[in-house]
Amino acid sequence: MPRIEDIFDYLSQAEYYTTIDFKSGYFQVGLDPKDRPKTAFSTRDQYYQFTVLPQGVTNDPPAFQRIVSQILGPTRWQYSLAYLDDVIIYSPTFNQHLIHLDDILNRLNDANFRLNISKCQMARTSIDYLGHHIENSNIRPNADNIRALLETQQPATAKEAFLFVKAAEYYRKCIPGFSTIAQPLHQYAPTNKEQRSKKSQSTPITLSDDALDAFNKLKKILTDDLILRIPDKSLPFKIQTDASKIGIGAVLMQVHSNGDLPIAYLSKKFTTTQMNWPATEQECYAIIFAIEKWYKYLDGCPFIIETDHKPLLPFNMKQQLNSKCERWRLKLQQYQFTIRYIKGKHNTVADYLSRSPVDNGSNDEDDYTPIRSRETQTENFTTTHVITPV
Repeated sequence: MPRIEDIFDYLSQAEYYTTIDFKSGYFQVGLDPKDRPKTAFSTRDQYYQFTVLPQGVTNDPPAFQRIVSQILGPTRWQYSLAYLDDVIIYSPTFNQHLIHLDDILNRLNDANFRLNISKCQMARTSIDYLGHHIENSNIRPNADNIRALLETQQPATAKEAFLFVKAAEYYRKCIPGFSTIAQPLHQYAPTNKEQRSKKSQSTPITLSDDALDAFNKLKKILTDDLILRIPDKSLPFKIQTDASKIGIGAVLMQVHSNGDLPIAYLSKKFTTTQMNWPATEQECYAIIFAIEKWYKYLDGCPFIIETDHKPLLPFNMKQQLNSKCERWRLKLQQYQFTIRYIKGKHNTVADYLSRSPVDNGSNDEDDYTPIRSRETQTENFTTTHVITPV
């Protein structure tokens, strides 16, 4: 797998970019007949086996990466690069870009790869790639990575102010002068029984000028200064997740010698249906949503998930009794991750984001169970020539 920082070193020298999106990329890679029985599964009628590369197999990412790299051949690191199924073409001038684009498209056509044209971005001077925005030789984290924190409203209660400063405190080792910057917000920390009461913590407040300045300054540091770095694949990734009554929150980090540094944040409100889920399903949903959101960073490398919900510790180690969580567990089998317990008082960033979600809830596939016959599902599979009877 190429290092992301090496990729961006080359992309920063270009002016024009094109990104290629494959149509069901893995399904375009045929399986050797002798390997097909390894993918066999049973239905009530008979056994089936995949004829193409099935999604969810641990070796999928490196195998697909190797195939695409072979197709690109000598153009790699000259004017094309691939990170799994994300192919980008880059050139210093528009005329050169047209030549490079024609060459790559011919190579993909010769290999019988089909593209999802509606998702391809052609000959752009600014483009999003691997979670970053590239324009005028400058590379910055994609705005979507920090929106969950950037759009957080200023605290309206003492509890919200205290939760924010505790979340920021997680990165204090990486923020010079943190104590001085955050000091105005510490006045909202509860110091006695009366201040810890539910009524006192939920009483509306107006931040002082100093506290508002501290809030904005810390938010800028957390969404700008700390994440102006390219992810380093040689360092371990870590995700912290949490769920509250109203939504989920998560932060993607990398473990550096001077502490954990953030790469991206996310938060999402629960739908009415999701609010009624049991706590384990809500916490599990936070994990699967975060992994699927950041799969481009996590695919093909081991990573750590930290949660303050102990029942999820064996999530990826054994079958789940909860059917919804079991479907999610199977969906994530292609990833290599370890789940660790973190005390709630240390899970401050994800906790804060889950209590201040900025993305509206949306219906996900597990909000409901579509009723389809097994025969219909089997017919849909076989008509695409993805599987054949054994």
